[in-house]
Amino acid sequence: MRTLELEQRSEAWRQWRLQGITATESGVILGQNPYITPWRLWCEKTRRAEPEDLSDNPLVQFGIQHEEHVRQLFELKHSEVLFPTCAEFDEDPIFRASFDGLTSALEPVEIKCPSDATLRSVRSEGLSSEACALYSIQLQHQLMVSGAERGWLIFFDPVADDILEFQLVRDELLIQELRQKGREFWEKYLVADKEPPKDPQRDIFVPKTEDEISRWCHNAADYRLIDQQIVELQRQIDELNAAKKHYRDNLISMMGSFKYADFAGIALTQRCSRGSVDYKKLLATKGIGENEINAYRNQPSKSWLVRLTDSPMPLGFNDADMKASIDAVDVAEAMWF
Repeated sequence: MRTLELEQRSEAWRQWRLQGITATESGVILGQNPYITPWRLWCEKTRRAEPEDLSDNPLVQFGIQHEEHVRQLFELKHSEVLFPTCAEFDEDPIFRASFDGLTSALEPVEIKCPSDATLRSVRSEGLSSEACALYSIQLQHQLMVSGAERGWLIFFDPVADDILEFQLVRDELLIQELRQKGREFWEKYLVADKEPPKDPQRDIFVPKTEDEISRWCHNAADYRLIDQQIVELQRQIDELNAAKKHYRDNLISMMGSFKYADFAGIALTQRCSRGSVDYKKLLATKGIGENEINAYRNQPSKSWLVRLTDSPMPLGFNDADMKASIDAVDVAEAMWF
């Protein structure tokens, strides 16, 4: 193992990582990382895409803030001193590792500050948990780089202010697979600048041929134009609906305590329904009657049904005076004929 004087999370460190395969990336190359695919990794390492910015992620921030404290917890528990460092594999320097800590025997310690749900899963399922399965590959990569026979995967429990740790021994078969598939990915896709196969379920579609690109762009442009038109029409509809509600409310206010009106081409009927039943509480109670059900019923709700009619007169009415009063109002008769 060749160690380097690099400050982790610095720009020089990021450039160094781009020029090799890291412990995190080994899990991606094996297809075991649920967050990133080999195709996406290729895009990022060839600068076709930028890595996701996780600097504002609360879990990432929490991990950075507590990493030193977790190291100290391990040191106290094992009477050790951990040294964070970066290193390259002697036999094949494209394999690189950023160690959260190396013991005095150069054994890697990988620190994780997981979410509550992940921590519960690790407690209950141990090395069979999804988190341990993923991070075990990362630790085996570190064992390959360091040459150590064992390492530690530790999870921080902030409530107990303690660590949950797993000691892993070197898995030569897995390390051989990491080296073989890592070197293949490096030469076949990165050195040759060849696009790896995509995962249709996880990777994005991008049109390739000139015809595909042309068809996509034309359809996208037309879609965007129509979408803008819909937004403008929706704005007008919202304004009209607000105006319609204003005039409806004026009519309802004029009705006072009446529940029905039919005049000048518009009819209003007040509908009143009983409140809904809180069935969660109802099902928790047995042998109840109608009165008991009402105890669980929410407040009644009111709504208004508004319909347009073809006549200025109420349905069934033929009152000349009423007709005359309507005709005297300066409203175009075309509104109902």
